[in-house]
Formats: sequence, structure tokens, C-alpha cells
Amino acid sequence: MVIKEGWAKVREDGRKNKEESRGEEIETLIALESDAKSAGKGIWQTQDQENSRKVNYTLQEEPREYLDKYKGLVVEGIIEQVRDGSSLRVLFIPPSPAPQQYLNINISGIKAPIVRKDVPDVEDLIEPFGEEAKYFVETRLLQRNVKVILEGLSGNQAFFASILHPAGNIAEALLTSGLAKVADRSITMVTDGHTKLRAAESIAKEKQLRLWQGHVARNRAGGDDHEFEATVTRIISGDTISVKHNRTGVERKLQLSSIRQPKPKDPKLPEYNFDAKELLRKKLIGKTVKVTIDYSKPATDGFEAKDCATIKLGEFNAAEALLERGLAHIIRHRRDDEDRSSFYDQLMIAEQKAQNSTKGIHSPKDPPVYRIIDASENAAKAKQFLNSLQRAGRVPGVVDYVYNASRFKIYIPRESYKLTFVLGGIRAPRPGRNPSDKSEPFAVEASEFATRRTFQRDVDIEVENIDKTGGFIGTMWIKNENFAVMLLRDGFASVHDYSASQSSYSQQLYAAEESAKTEKKNIWSLQDNEVSKEQEVAIVTEVEPRKEYVDIVVTEIISGGRFYLQVINDDIHKLEKMMSEFSLYHKNNASSSSSFTPKNNEMVSAQFTEDNRWYVYRAKIRKVIPDSKSAEVIYVDYGNSEMIPLSRVRPLPDNFKQLPSQSQEAILSFLNVRNREEEYGLEAYEHFRDLVENKQLVANIDYKENNLYHLTLFDSKQSQSIEDSINTEMVKAGYAIVDKKSILYRSNPTVVEKLLEAQEQAKKGRMGMFEYGDITADDE
Repeated sequence: MVIKEGWAKVREDGRKNKEESRGEEIETLIALESDAKSAGKGIWQTQDQENSRKVNYTLQEEPREYLDKYKGLVVEGIIEQVRDGSSLRVLFIPPSPAPQQYLNINISGIKAPIVRKDVPDVEDLIEPFGEEAKYFVETRLLQRNVKVILEGLSGNQAFFASILHPAGNIAEALLTSGLAKVADRSITMVTDGHTKLRAAESIAKEKQLRLWQGHVARNRAGGDDHEFEATVTRIISGDTISVKHNRTGVERKLQLSSIRQPKPKDPKLPEYNFDAKELLRKKLIGKTVKVTIDYSKPATDGFEAKDCATIKLGEFNAAEALLERGLAHIIRHRRDDEDRSSFYDQLMIAEQKAQNSTKGIHSPKDPPVYRIIDASENAAKAKQFLNSLQRAGRVPGVVDYVYNASRFKIYIPRESYKLTFVLGGIRAPRPGRNPSDKSEPFAVEASEFATRRTFQRDVDIEVENIDKTGGFIGTMWIKNENFAVMLLRDGFASVHDYSASQSSYSQQLYAAEESAKTEKKNIWSLQDNEVSKEQEVAIVTEVEPRKEYVDIVVTEIISGGRFYLQVINDDIHKLEKMMSEFSLYHKNNASSSSSFTPKNNEMVSAQFTEDNRWYVYRAKIRKVIPDSKSAEVIYVDYGNSEMIPLSRVRPLPDNFKQLPSQSQEAILSFLNVRNREEEYGLEAYEHFRDLVENKQLVANIDYKENNLYHLTLFDSKQSQSIEDSINTEMVKAGYAIVDKKSILYRSNPTVVEKLLEAQEQAKKGRMGMFEYGDITADDE
């Protein structure tokens, strides 16, 4: 039948050596061969016949090119040889007119025991259960039609493929029977995914079949608490984080399972470790995650013991995300090493994607370079950044370190520098600098509060000034909430009056502090004002008495003890001249600058609400409110401030910026006067206004604190003795009390004595605040 159909021919030696006993049979075969030739059947077909086929026994092109042509396609095939349970020779039959091709194939995702016999010059090797695995495949697939899916290449250029039969997947069958193990290096290639193969292997492990005889499942690290929810508190590096167990409150340091950062000798380490850490920070910090402890590493060679875990936020797998972006390497575990990630296959797939896309550490390009400058290295350097930060308004940053509740190190990604940032308007309790240094009450709790809320979080900062060490002073927002207000509201800080007076958010600060005081939260829970005493400056610098008289006019009154003034000198005449030129400039440039958008702390021309003449005022932007298209401004030559529409703001030409601001902020020396919003504050304001408004006064500059003057005021028509000063008049009227915490108190006993005498007169006369009794215990 075979010869008749043209699939074989009579051997030559059979033709020549016809045995008498088989001569007739041979003649019959020769006749059948002749008929097949005439009919052009089988091997006797001519090359141009329709049913002819071409078979290549060796590959005629590069293996990689051949793989790219057919990868992932389901193609017909015939199993021609079974070398061992996972290594086959297959006739690969792609659609016509492509030639059929013999291929050596390894089954993707598995490795069966080796069977090597009768190979010249190579020692035989038959691994346990190798013959059984080979026989298992032969009885099911040899000479059978199958479906072949090419999926990858091995190091020796053999193909990896999935072999599918109508009865099922031979890889799953081998694994379930314990005749093969999952192969980590090729399981990621499997078209149908790795899940079924891992599940099949687990069945054999559980039943201890064949290759798994005597297998004992490992005890999971972490015991009963190997899975739990936790809050991410810190990103330590690109593969290590710290979490707080949501149920027990215990802080744990965890390394991501089965991945590692580039080794220290790798020149790409610093740059890609920075990117990896930043990815984890943006995604995980402060979030509740699911933690699965996969295994633990014992302490070795000076390295501490480590718990290795899978960290997931919903469907986000931290290790997988790093590998996908080329920001980590996967650890190649031994085949028998079960201490690995519970998502190890997905991690290998993720790394393969990054390699194929040449991302991150797999890229031939140079890594990104990060050069981060310290803008707070010293005060001189900080000054170089101050103007640009003031003009920028709110600047996004990341809290890189928390020194205490009100002092931080902040990274500014947009400009690639770090700066020390100090919250303005408040004072937080100070923690001890070393174990022997006693912390102020609630300092530790306040620092922990700040760390928990801000560390490694995205924030916005608004810079107002710098301190003498190069720290930038201002306001910080986290999730659009003023953090100084948060501290005050929880009783972890108190308002610093002078600093708060410089802030645009002073009302919010005082309101938050009052709320905490009412509820006696934290620092306000201490008895007998203990916190107030301890939080005052420990050592009061004594200021020597001085006499420096100047003529002034008060231009703006904030409260009964705080005001703005102009010193009457040559600059006032320059101001008048400049205002005249200012008027002329705006008359000739009357068109509105509708495209002008001012920035915080920028000097501008501003139209005062009660005066429509453009030439009158120079102003400084305190705060721009984009939503309402308005801005809070302070008129720098007079000290008054207001909120105005942006349509009333224009650029200020440089030539009008040369003259220094003519208004100076000042307070009444030695005195404590209530704010206008407080009880008796309005009366104090009105009484002070009656004493100073529309008058030329004489002021003694007792002390100058940054840009704030401490003054004793005199009406020029009266004598200049302390008994006749406006300061004394405010005390006599019962609208001010002597401030025993004043920096001037100890060094000016004569002045203080006269003021205390006036205060006693006010008490006895039930004047002002004293109408219902002595209130000094409350206000001092």
C-alpha cells in the first residue's frame, strides 16, 4: 500500500538480490512502484504539481527572524521525536506556501528530568523519573497532530513553544502527574499564562507525586499574621519601606520580595534609586496597603534580618511597577528555592517588558542626572533664592526631613534644590537636641504629629522671609490646609505675635489657637500656664537704654499699640516728587495692562479703593487670589492694606522702585495692647487714634527688631518726659498694661517704674480694662 501510494520505493539491494522465495513479491512491488511513478503519486510528483510540498530539515534563516514571523500564532505540527518529557522534535507546518520545517522545541514553562542516551562522546544521563516522563509524552503525542505556538528562544537557539492537543495541554498534564517542574526562565513566555501551570504543580506537591516525593511545604514567614493591612510611613529606598500595622500599631521595616536595586558599583545606582524611591513615595506614602510577608532573610555578614513582602495598593503591585519601569532587577532564585514573591511570575513578565522596551536600567542611554543644591547652606546663599521664591507665590515641594514640628527640610523638584523651611507665625515646643537635653512639654508629640502628617508628603510653600541661619520663613500647605493652623488647632504650637503680625493668615492662626485653648488641647492642658512660661524665650537679651529722637507722622493704625509711620526727612520730599512723576507716567500710559498677572511679594502700582487716581500709591502684593481675580496689597509708603481686583493693579516701572518704602511698622515700647477684635481692643484703637491722628509727633527709637520699631511717642506740643508720653497716656486710660516680657523691661527700670505707677492709677480709677477689677493676671 505504501509503495502503491508513492510514499516509498523499492530498495536497490532488493531489486538486485531477489531471493527465490520472495522473487514474486519483489516483482509485485516493482510493478506497483512503476504504476505510482506513472501516476505521479507521492514522492514521484514533479515539483510543479499542486500537492507537492517542501520540507526543510535544517533552519534556513536566523532563529530570531523565524520566531518573529510566527510568534504567538497557532500552527499545525506533528511530533516526530520525544527526546525527554519536555524536549521534542516537531514538524512545524505553517500555512502554504511556506515550507514545512523541522524544529527542536522545549515545552514552555516546564522542565522534565533529562534523558540522554547513546550520544557519541557524551556520558549517558537519566535523571529520576526521566524515562517515565518521556514515555508519558510518547504515548500521548508521538506521531500525533498537534497545535504549536512558538513563544521564545533558549540560549542554544532551540525554540520554546506550547504544545496543544485536543485532549489538553501536555505541560499541565506532566506537572499534575509530578513528572515535571515549573521552569522560571520560560514560564513568562507561556501564551495562556502561568496560573494554570503553577496550579498544576501545586497539586503534585500537595500529593507528593514522583518528583515531589517527600516534599514538605515551607512554613510561611510571619505565621498567622503573614497578611495584614498597614499604613506606609516612610520610603527608605527604592526597594525598602516602613509600615505601621493598622491593628497592632507596630512599625515594621519591609523589603520588597524578589527584587533588588542596582548594585553599588553600578554607576546607574544613585539616579535610578532616586526615581524608584520617588515612584514609591508618590504612590504609597500615607496610604493603607495590603502586606503579604513572603519570606524572611536571616541576619548574615553584618546585614540585619529582613522581612520580605509583597506590597499592594488595590491592583498596584509595588515591585511589579518598579520592574516595569526598569527601576529594579529581579532576583533569580534557585529552582528549589521557595523563598520568593507570591507574584514571582508577574515580576518576571514585568522585567521582560522593561527589557524589551529598553526602559530604565535596561536602556543604553545615560541615566538622568540629579544635582540637588542646598539653598539654605548659609544665609548669604539663601538670599540668592529669596526674591524668586517670594515672587513665585505657592511653590510645590516634598518634605524630605522633619527637624521638629515647625522646621523642615523641603525638596523643590521643579528647581532641583533643597531648603530649610520654618513655619512663620507660630512657635512649637522644642525637643531636646540630645538625650541629656530636656524637651519642652509636648515637643515629642508635636514632632511626631508633624512627621506623621508631612514626612515625604507633597506640600506647597509660600516664602515670606529668611532667618539668620538661611532658613526660609513662610506658610506650608498640605492638601490645601495651612499646616501651622493644624498644629495650633491640635494644641501643638502657640502663636508668635510678632511673626504672626507679618503673616497674611494671622486671623486663621489666632482662631486656631483660641480653639485649642478653649478645649485645653495638649500644651494648653498644662496647669497654671506652665506651657506659656516654658515656651517663652529662656534668656531675655537686655537692651541698653537709648535716645534717638525723630519726627514722625502716623499713617496707618492697626491697633491701639501697633501702627505704621513715616519719618519726616529728605526722603519724604523725594516721595512727593516721585508721586508727581508717577501721576504723569500713568496719565501718559492710561491703557490698562489687562495681561499683567502680579505675583506674591511683587512691587506694583495699585489704585486705592477710595481714590481713583493711579499716581497715588506704590504697593506690594501680599497674596494673589486667582479664583476671585483679586489680590491683597499693602501700600508701602503708608502701611495701609486692602483687597482689590487685579484690574486695579499695574506693573511698577523700575525707576519708581528706587526710593525705599517710606512707611515703617512700629509698636508702643514696654506695653501690651489688645488687638482690635478683642475686648477693649476697639476702645484702645480709638483712644490711640485720638492721640496721634493728623499730628506731627516725636518718637524715641528704643529698639529696632528686624523691620519693627519699638517706640516711645510724644506730642511735639508737650514735654518729652516719660510721664507725658503717649505710651503713658495709653496706660493711664486703662487701654494698655506694662509688658513684663518686653525685651526692654529689665534694662529700663526708670521708665518701667513710671509706667507701673500709671498702671496703678488706672487700676484705682477703674479706667478702661480695669473697670471691673484687676485684669493684669490675665494679660501679663
